[in-house]
Amino acid sequence: MKKQVNELSLERAIALLGNKKINKEKLTKMLERIKSFCKVAYQLYNKNIKPDKPNNAKQFEAQPPDEFTNAA
Repeated sequence: MKKQVNELSLERAIALLGNKKINKEKLTKMLERIKSFCKVAYQLYNKNIKPDKPNNAKQFEAQPPDEFTNAA
């Protein structure tokens, strides 16, 4: 999986703060809360949007057809 450039990490948050100082433990807890909020918000957003195209994904059965299993 390719890491995103704009991912919010502890080092990036410290760099974005500039001259302002925040305790690292407090900043870490804040980042965890922000990431949790973003994950839940995205899941709710994804649940409410309607796809433009119908999903044409092919459903596969758990067992292969007999014509493939008895071919040998």
